Amino acid sequence: MSAELRSEEGPSGHAGVLGRLRHLILIGEYGPDERLVEEQLAKRLGVSRTPVRQALAMLEAEGLVGISPNRGATVCSFGLDDVWDVYDLRAVLEGHAARRAAARIEGPELDRLREVAAEMEGKKPGRFSDHEEEVRWLVAANQEFHGTVVAASRNKRLRRLIERTVQVPLVFKAFFWYGPGERAISNHYHRQIVRALEQRDAERAEILMREHVYEGRDFVIRALEGDAGG
Repeated sequence: MSAELRSEEGPSGHAGVLGRLRHLILIGEYGPDERLVEEQLAKRLGVSRTPVRQALAMLEAEGLVGISPNRGATVCSFGLDDVWDVYDLRAVLEGHAARRAAARIEGPELDRLREVAAEMEGKKPGRFSDHEEEVRWLVAANQEFHGTVVAASRNKRLRRLIERTVQVPLVFKAFFWYGPGERAISNHYHRQIVRALEQRDAERAEILMREHVYEGRDFVIRALEGDAGG
């Protein structure tokens, strides 16, 4: 490995600064709507402002940070109203996608859904270097599962609506908070959704997807209320 690559991956390199900033936001060190001042962050992390600026731009792309000309960078906020709005829309849209998918999904898509569900269930302890790496993997796998169902609906407009509705940082937060019990429930729903799609049972596929999304909503609301309560 070259010295340049090691520098990029180290704690003061671009990837290192990105990971450290993401961690500070996710653990609540910087709260919702709090300003992220480049100079202060650079001093805290012991780096120059350049990798901090680059990290903030990447966090904006991830949806954890908002950047505006007037305020600069701030931590994105998700309140209870946001959770209700986002998850209620997801339940309706993704439930409809699952209903349509039951009549249109193809063999390779079903195979991939089974594979992803098995991968999420069979995740071995110690496979990841830290909790955040594990959560990023879980979020990506979950997105692939849900995205495959949506793609199988064969409705491009519906797919675009769902892509605009799903707030990845909110999903990230949910998985960050999830314990073994919540993950087991999520995995169970994935298996049941696959079974309904295999059986071409449109009504059951829609009901299961809606219940799955609502289960996630209720958990996030409880977690947010717990945070607010101190």
